[in-house]
Amino acid sequence: MRRAKLRLYLEQLKELVPLGPDSTRHTTLSLLKRAKMHIKKLEEADRKALNTKEQLQREHRYLKRRLEQLVMPGGVERTRTDSLGSTISTDSEQEVDIEGMESPLGEGELGEGEGDSVDESISDDGLLDGEEEDYNLQSSSSDASYTQHSSHRLQPHHC
Repeated sequence: MRRAKLRLYLEQLKELVPLGPDSTRHTTLSLLKRAKMHIKKLEEADRKALNTKEQLQREHRYLKRRLEQLVMPGGVERTRTDSLGSTISTDSEQEVDIEGMESPLGEGELGEGEGDSVDESISDDGLLDGEEEDYNLQSSSSDASYTQHSSHRLQPHHC
């Protein structure tokens, strides 16, 4: 009776454990070794899946808080640095006057590659609803200024 039970268990184990191409000639010992390796692989895959799940849960919580911060009306203050390195503190209820900003290079000239960085910094200001605002660079003989062709206010961007 005991041997019959063991044989039944070995047959069930053969069904659960992936066997190699020569599956007709497996001994009990080789079957048990393969089962042990298979269990270790499954445990490792389970650990990886658990770590991924925890990381995704942390990211979900962060994104949820971030969304709440962006959606929360008024009173959210942010600090940013202007082109001269000065710190400017604004909140979502306050419009930012970007027309009066002077170019650090003077004479209204942009350095090589600086036009692209102006567009990137403006587009990274956390605009809601995926709306893009149209910014033009205007230069005069004394300074360069930016005008905004939209009635939107700059929204806070939290890091």
